[in-house]
Amino acid sequence: MLESEAIVVSIENGATFVQPQSGGSCGSTTCATQGCGTAVLTQLFSQQPKSLQVNNPISACVGDRVVLGLQEGAFLKTAVAVYLLPLCALLLGAALGMFWAGHSDARDLYAGLGGLLGLAASALILKNFSAKLCPPGAQPTILRRL
Repeated sequence: MLESEAIVVSIENGATFVQPQSGGSCGSTTCATQGCGTAVLTQLFSQQPKSLQVNNPISACVGDRVVLGLQEGAFLKTAVAVYLLPLCALLLGAALGMFWAGHSDARDLYAGLGGLLGLAASALILKNFSAKLCPPGAQPTILRRL
């Protein structure tokens, strides 16, 4: 089980939203003050705090510091769907573009366009079928209060 700390920021219509505590990939909470590279990049590219919808079986309240849990298998399957599907679609689209171009002088153009079409198709697939592609348990759950 992967665990991370967060703060409950709102509860709306039975849905609980949390804001993850920023830290580095090392798990240290002192990254922001000691200049860890990961934390610096996170602060640089993250303009506003992100909130996530989570399962709340312990009935945590707004303002509670909590520990979130996510099944490792669910995380791996979701990562494969999000990263591997677009990569495979890009390569397949490029290969099909080259195949359709035949011996034309514009093979690179066809390969590039085919790759972009494959990438766009994978984005549409992920957007429309994300609930079916992601396994049950892929949504984080509040495990306990801190």
